[in-house]
Amino acid sequence: MTFTETLTQIKDIVVIGFLLFAFVLLVLSSVLTIRLYKRASRFIDRMENVAGNLESTFDRLTIARKAVKDAALTLRPIAGAIGLLRMVQGLERMFGKYDDDSKAK
Repeated sequence: MTFTETLTQIKDIVVIGFLLFAFVLLVLSSVLTIRLYKRASRFIDRMENVAGNLESTFDRLTIARKAVKDAALTLRPIAGAIGLLRMVQGLERMFGKYDDDSKAK
């Protein structure tokens, strides 16, 4: 074997080794990419579920807020009457116009 043939064989071995290394690297990166995609897909699905649950929760809160607002609007006249009654009772106490039986108690 001459020096040129030996050099050609070494070059061929280096090229084959590089191609094997590139193939292994390609397979490894493909496997890691597929695993990453699966995890990202599961994560995105979970986040979509969380977003859907949050949306339904906020819808329920909006409905509850509206119900409380309607109830407050309904009870506002009653609260005003109670406030007016308490104001009259306070004026009676302030000016001493309540009966002596209540003092004895």
